[in-house]
Amino acid sequence: MLRYIVKRLLQLIPTLFGLSVLLFAWVRALPGGPENALLPDNATAADREAAREALGLNEPIWLQYGLFMQRLLQFDLGTTLQGRQVSTEIAERFPATFELAMMAMIIAFFVGVPLGYLAARKRGGILDFGAVAGSLVGICTPVFFLAFMLKEVFAVQLGWLPAGSRLTTGLSYTNITGLRVFDSIITGEFHVTGDALTHLILPGLALSSIPLAVITRMTRASVLETLGEDFVRTAESKGLKAHVIQTRHVLRNAMLPVVTATGLLTGALLAGAVLTESVFNFGGLGSFVYNATQTRDYEAIMGSILLIAVVFVIVNLLVDLCYTLLDPRVRVQ
Repeated sequence: MLRYIVKRLLQLIPTLFGLSVLLFAWVRALPGGPENALLPDNATAADREAAREALGLNEPIWLQYGLFMQRLLQFDLGTTLQGRQVSTEIAERFPATFELAMMAMIIAFFVGVPLGYLAARKRGGILDFGAVAGSLVGICTPVFFLAFMLKEVFAVQLGWLPAGSRLTTGLSYTNITGLRVFDSIITGEFHVTGDALTHLILPGLALSSIPLAVITRMTRASVLETLGEDFVRTAESKGLKAHVIQTRHVLRNAMLPVVTATGLLTGALLAGAVLTESVFNFGGLGSFVYNATQTRDYEAIMGSILLIAVVFVIVNLLVDLCYTLLDPRVRVQ
């Protein structure tokens, strides 16, 4: 197991290297060059040349890339147009996005897997029809539209849940990691835990709509395929108990493609939280990227893309490790 983990970690090196090359090339390919983001529209040619000199853009390309990598290894992602360190902004905002993405994925996984499994077991029934129809609606409904609807109905009209932000205004708490739920649990501030969870429900439901639909459909299809395999019929002919066949033989083998989809969807949630955070004023990385895009703050955008890509790679590594638990044959490949 340890050998497999080390092997997968080593395989991350060329992936991250390729990512750094793509980011470096993207910055250099910006319209007008990277210096254009730092200058007003009426900047003179002398101003642009001075900016290029300050950014080191007149140096050979290999030297520029070396300096770029040196900055990345020192976790120096540059500064925003407002003069703040990009790394500081990301460190402050990423916990909110991470918490929201985890809430959405917990909802999607722990509702989607049982629903897809039951739909497959009751194929052709009302539950199966409802699960398939509901998943189609979930995939087709835009996230921002669902977010607005949930906010209007459950926050504005009914007043059951908060309309936005991460905590009730004026509520004091101990900030350790920036993760409101986690921090409040380890410090014993359980009233803060409940408040933070209630603020996560509506944005979490909105963001989970597409992953929930995908996981439900994939689980259903995978279970149906697994039920027709020879090893399932063999287990049934041996007289094994139904719950043993369903959990150890059917569900465990059916989970392989579902785990892969879950990993990919988790990474996508981090990148796709922009609209959800904007609707609920969540103050996470999504709103930071949105504002940076509007102001053409390329260093802020680049730092955010880099972080999301690294998290995406790490999530896929964790998916590979989960594979080794579900299918031991992976370890020897």
